[in-house]
Amino acid sequence: MFRAAWLAGLAGGALAGSTVVLHRQAHSMVVAGRQRSGTPVEIEKIRWGEDPERQSGQLYLPDPIVWSGGDRRPTYPVMVFFHGGGWTDTSGPEYCQAAARDLARYGVAVWMPTYRGTPSPGGWPMTFDDAADGLDFVRHLGDHADFTPNLERVHVTGHSAGGQLAAWVSARNAFPAGTPGVGSGPNADRVRVGSVTALSAVLDLDKAVTEDDDHWALDVMGGRPDEHPDRYRRVSPLRGLPSSVPVNVLHGRADSTVPLTTLRDYLERHAQTGNTGRVILLDGAEHNDLVAVRGRPWAVAREVCLSSVGTQEDRPRAGGGATP
Repeated sequence: MFRAAWLAGLAGGALAGSTVVLHRQAHSMVVAGRQRSGTPVEIEKIRWGEDPERQSGQLYLPDPIVWSGGDRRPTYPVMVFFHGGGWTDTSGPEYCQAAARDLARYGVAVWMPTYRGTPSPGGWPMTFDDAADGLDFVRHLGDHADFTPNLERVHVTGHSAGGQLAAWVSARNAFPAGTPGVGSGPNADRVRVGSVTALSAVLDLDKAVTEDDDHWALDVMGGRPDEHPDRYRRVSPLRGLPSSVPVNVLHGRADSTVPLTTLRDYLERHAQTGNTGRVILLDGAEHNDLVAVRGRPWAVAREVCLSSVGTQEDRPRAGGGATP
């Protein structure tokens, strides 16, 4: 009964910060002041850790012919994109690659770090250490490609389990010493995040386990909340609120993998603490729709991501037409 009443309240527009995106915006060639142009350059297997398979990543850069402005080392904002897949060692970024390429067509560098997953060699705390270290590696991306990452314009997004990593890592400085990603180095070495966009994300680990019997969350945490309460406190996006970083939450009302009801405490606290991020609940959208590039849910997600990055510094060169 409580869940039904809560969902009815959201349907009635009671949730502060909800946003409506019109259908015609889904097919625009200019999104959030950024023009779609060129064919992205893909750089595979950039190794950032000791494990060449799991601690590596893919980088997607805007087409230099149309986006560099003639600069041999152009500066681009960076979107760090964490893939989902239940934090498992068999998961990977492949299913999100089309979305990453799409963002790069709008003049944004997209970094997709992988991480150690469960059951081995990841899990607590390695998976979370890797998410933090993968974010901080943005500082070194220019050593592997002809561009300069704009460290003043680093944003993160993630889908499903990756959305949990994105929302958590953006608030890591709010957690005590000893938290994964917090005690790994001096503050000066940590990349600061400008915004977060959580797509179909697990934002309340406690409820994911206790209400939805999420065995993936149970595995990555190494037990239930009553068994490891300190672990759950240290990496829960819910515990990262309030946050000065805008957290955009996009979720499908038809999501059966991460039911909307498990986000109720997070969304209520998001509103109560006055977070400036947007909350968008999409009618009929299922779990993977938020990263399916030919659908309207992704068009909404893309607009939110690009709005967070901000308008482009320079227009693409004439003749750099869009690529479908």
